[in-house]
Amino acid sequence: ARGLEAGQDAGSGWELASGQDAGSSPKMESVQAPELPARFDLRERMELFPIPDQQNTGTCWAFAALAAVESSMPEELRIPLSADHMIFHNGFGFGMDGGDSSMAAAYLLSWQGPVAQEADPFGDGDSPEGLEPVCHVQEIRILPEKDYEAIKRAVYTTGGVESSVYIPQEFREGDEKALCYKGEEEANHEVVIVGWDDEYPRENFSVSPDEDGAFLCRNSWGGQFGDEGYFYVSYEDCQIGTDAVSYSGIQPADRLTRIYQTDLCGWTGQMGFGTSDAWFSNRYEAVENAWIEAAGFYAVMPGTSYQVYVTGDLSGERKLAAEGILEVAGFYTVPFSEAISVRSGESFFVAVSISSPGTAEPVAVEYAGDSTRLAGIDIQDGEGYISADGKSWQSAEENGGSRICLKAYSRSIEKESRESNGA
Repeated sequence: ARGLEAGQDAGSGWELASGQDAGSSPKMESVQAPELPARFDLRERMELFPIPDQQNTGTCWAFAALAAVESSMPEELRIPLSADHMIFHNGFGFGMDGGDSSMAAAYLLSWQGPVAQEADPFGDGDSPEGLEPVCHVQEIRILPEKDYEAIKRAVYTTGGVESSVYIPQEFREGDEKALCYKGEEEANHEVVIVGWDDEYPRENFSVSPDEDGAFLCRNSWGGQFGDEGYFYVSYEDCQIGTDAVSYSGIQPADRLTRIYQTDLCGWTGQMGFGTSDAWFSNRYEAVENAWIEAAGFYAVMPGTSYQVYVTGDLSGERKLAAEGILEVAGFYTVPFSEAISVRSGESFFVAVSISSPGTAEPVAVEYAGDSTRLAGIDIQDGEGYISADGKSWQSAEENGGSRICLKAYSRSIEKESRESNGA
């Protein structure tokens, strides 16, 4: 395809996503997992920032997501992050009226943030425009439901895991430090799992579990709640670990310099052709001479295999840029085996062939639905396509009321040249 050619080795720029195979064929390599202790407390490994107070607002989702990100950031990048900015500068427009982990993920993955807490403090009535993210979140793992081994391993190797819980009113108003809810209410709060104790006594709970053991959770109700802002949740709690998110890929903001995307609200729906296999693609126009170094997309199911291609014409020759298997559902940034150059003003397509066992709709899309949550989504500014075979393509916007969740990442050729020349 005109203007698309093999370039530099993309491997020199940044690391592989942790969920994919580093080899050239889609086979998973076995990695010796560290043995987990019976008790672990992330506070004993690193200094966690002071417990925030969300006050009388529905903003727990933002505080929980950012606390998980803070504890997962490389040490040299770690600073307190602004919940205020996430609340007011995401693509959904809910403000203080509630949210969830998928909203936080969309904000982070689209590079709308995170920004420093110092630049946008919570509760001051002002959230400035034009603030730049202090890091880029490039990978988010959605852990299997109630998989306590996976949750513990993520906390132990990466950082805090965001999870939903149901907190009864009497627990909120009391002075208890241990929660075990066994009812049928849906989750109403977001917390961060930062540790566990397999021998935490069941006698410490007002609703007594059958066995010992609990997760240590960080809350956002100030240091006066629980044990200086922390509390335990029993392994037998009906909600803990049902939704569990690990922010497993955080990079410096200058590692990749530009993002091409249309899905600011992220994964809100799915499309497919009744099987686990499908193709999806986005067309972009280069805004500068650049190296296209990576693509980002969702694996809606564990064990998703993929092949990523770049081309100037969907009906023409495609260059295989990456392939592999993603063992856990979530969002992944996949580095190309070789960077591909594009010229300013030139259009290019990123196309992905995907196979996600266990679903008939393997393509994550930003869906403009009728619900209040999706009402603000605008699908008019994208050009995405979906295909059953990679040959016959249809518009996702026109035929599905959706935009494809697929991002491309680049590095400026001119900027790289200036840096290499010492400018």
